[in-house]
Amino acid sequence: MAKIIEMTQLSPTMSEGTIVKWTKKIGDEVGPGEIIAEVETDKAVMEMESFERGKLLAIIAEENSKVRVGLPVAIVGKEGEDVAVLIETAKSRLHSPSTSETKKEETLPTPVKMEVSESKKVEKPVEVKEEPQVPKVIPAIAHKAPVFVDRKRTDGRLLASPLAKSMALQYGIDLRNVEGSGPEGRIVKKDIEAYMQGAKSSSLSSGRSSIRKDEEIPINSMREVIAKRLTHSKQELPHFYLNLEFDAEPLVKLRTELNSSLVSFAQKRNIENADKLSLNDFILKACAFSLREVPSVNASWRGNYILQHGRIDIGVAVALEGGLITPYIRNADRKTVYDIGTEVKKLSNLAREKKLKPDEYTDGTFTVSNLGMFGISHFTAVINEPEAAILAVGGVIEKPVVKNGSIIAGKTMTVTLSCDHRVVDGALGAKFLSVFRDYIESPLLLMR
Repeated sequence: MAKIIEMTQLSPTMSEGTIVKWTKKIGDEVGPGEIIAEVETDKAVMEMESFERGKLLAIIAEENSKVRVGLPVAIVGKEGEDVAVLIETAKSRLHSPSTSETKKEETLPTPVKMEVSESKKVEKPVEVKEEPQVPKVIPAIAHKAPVFVDRKRTDGRLLASPLAKSMALQYGIDLRNVEGSGPEGRIVKKDIEAYMQGAKSSSLSSGRSSIRKDEEIPINSMREVIAKRLTHSKQELPHFYLNLEFDAEPLVKLRTELNSSLVSFAQKRNIENADKLSLNDFILKACAFSLREVPSVNASWRGNYILQHGRIDIGVAVALEGGLITPYIRNADRKTVYDIGTEVKKLSNLAREKKLKPDEYTDGTFTVSNLGMFGISHFTAVINEPEAAILAVGGVIEKPVVKNGSIIAGKTMTVTLSCDHRVVDGALGAKFLSVFRDYIESPLLLMR
């Protein structure tokens, strides 16, 4: 008897998936545990297995189609079996309107402007008369060397209609460059449109600048999940933020010395590429030790109780095309800085290749987001729920600092701890940052 294969939930947070590729074609034999398709989830591209045995008789969801978990994607059964009715049923389920919400169109109120009486200065609403609509898609104007034309009256004011002035302001047009066709050379709407059309033609012919139009970019599964989760986090979690600047000179110096030794060692052993340590590797280890000393930050809100985690699993935010993902360093407090660095590189590569497994990016206890490599000095991050805190790390900044009563050139870094106030109070967050600074400013303590 023919059976329907449904979209499988391939990750804990997956609600729908996109069929990237069918690895089996119609007529192929499939069995339980065999890979039948590659599916893009909210986190990665994963392999979907069959739980049924038989011939692949029909593909319901084509490649690049988005399917909610539990809806039909294919049919398997015996060779020659009549599945026409089953196909229609499956397609009906897949495309049923009940699987998506229809948004109602919103009607905007008629705009009003405030008219002011010169004698009494009394404001009263007046309905705005509708003028002909501006075309919805208007290309950006290619900027040319300005050729100034006198379009002024004797009193110095430009002759242009209110709508023409509004359009010029909206599209960055210098009215002095526009030839007016109205009375006494008055610039009107059609003159602006003619100028824009001429600019478009000039741009296309010169090839020096492209015409840009508005573009609707489809939202992928990852971006949709990011939007939902972070919106919920920011709206539901009572965030507060603590900033701390610290001396980064000792850490920068130690890292430079260690990397120099690693390169020298690799050369002596004829190793082509020495795995150098990044500043973020030390940051992660410092966070791990700090969480071990201040375990109340390594916790989650559970409604009627606070769960303080015994393990220390630290997430590293990795930027991807179309979103980001947070793989976790498990038991980070038990690993060396070098081990952490090696694991971060491995997980980052898997993330960019969309090959992470669910247990590599779920169920963490703390997250670090580092934008220092992009020249960012400091920023705030949104908490990765259900964790109680996230550390935002800025880059190393060279600036004058006071040391032993003298002003010298120094290197500093700034971090911002975002806290869930239901779990972490101000004093507790400050204690965590104080311990963190002690480790960063005495980085040899991290080499344990």
